[in-house]
Amino acid sequence: MRSVVELQTWVTRSEDETAHVGRQLTKQLPQGSVVSLEGTLGAGKSVLVRGMAAGLGIDPESVTSPTFTLWQTYSGTCDLHHLDAYRLRNAEEFLELGVEELFQQDGLIVIEWGEKVRRVLPTEHYRVTIEIDEDSHRRIVLLQQTES
Repeated sequence: MRSVVELQTWVTRSEDETAHVGRQLTKQLPQGSVVSLEGTLGAGKSVLVRGMAAGLGIDPESVTSPTFTLWQTYSGTCDLHHLDAYRLRNAEEFLELGVEELFQQDGLIVIEWGEKVRRVLPTEHYRVTIEIDEDSHRRIVLLQQTES
């Protein structure tokens, strides 16, 4: 049986604060973690990933959304594998990218629009949800999904 545990929540009021949460996440998540980023268009998923890159010693300006390339890898204190499932029709297309092998490697695997491919993610993974409130603040929640 799968269970989901809420680990931490942040509220951010700017892109800089959202990027700061990304840097904090790299200190909390163990190498080899798979992270599903979930939120609406414009919620701040790419900003969060740029913050994660900075936390790994990667120039955040070099990080772009992989919407069209689908997968980019950046090298820092550990590899950051940045994937985007937005344009994929289904989870099978995601698997065709060779991600199952990626899930066995070290580094940090971050998937924007991960909710589209959640059923093929490892049973144990993290989810980060980003919601925008009526004041344009971001509510960022870190969840851990495990097999119990």
